[in-house]
Amino acid sequence: MEYSDQQLVDKIRSGDIAAFETIFNKFYIYLCLLSEHLVRNQHDAEEIVSDVFMKVWNIREKFEITTSLKAYLIRAVYNASLNHIESNKFRKKLTQSISDSDYEILVWDDNYPLGQLFEKEILEVLDQGINSLPDGCRQIFLLSRNENMKYSDIAQKQGISVNTVKTQMKIALSRLRENLKVFLS
Repeated sequence: MEYSDQQLVDKIRSGDIAAFETIFNKFYIYLCLLSEHLVRNQHDAEEIVSDVFMKVWNIREKFEITTSLKAYLIRAVYNASLNHIESNKFRKKLTQSISDSDYEILVWDDNYPLGQLFEKEILEVLDQGINSLPDGCRQIFLLSRNENMKYSDIAQKQGISVNTVKTQMKIALSRLRENLKVFLS
């Protein structure tokens, strides 16, 4: 069942972990790409996005949005990424390459046709990348991302070690990142 932004926010506010996981799974990869475009570091981008989601969960009882959920998360990641740049003394160097037009190109919303096209292209490339993963790697990735399974649960279900799951996830993310690199430059 597809929920509206407000329904998801209400569910998250009441502590519904499934609603939270829904928004996490829906936006995580895109938000990582956005952050990586800004901070120029994959690991830092993943940390920034994880921190944003953690903050959303931690303030869930007071969580309010005045825009779309997507726009809220994008703005939060954008601001967190800029804060990260500033805190690491790279702001001058990196902000020269970051402009409002970069932000406008990366942000998609229902009223922004170029953003809709960009979203469609990313999703197509992402789907192709997922489908091109080796079977075992793809299964592990989908169990993690779509079924929200923990690495230990995936390992048990697949009859493999947790380290194998971690390795396969790294391979999957690396290949997907390679497929999406045209959107990161």
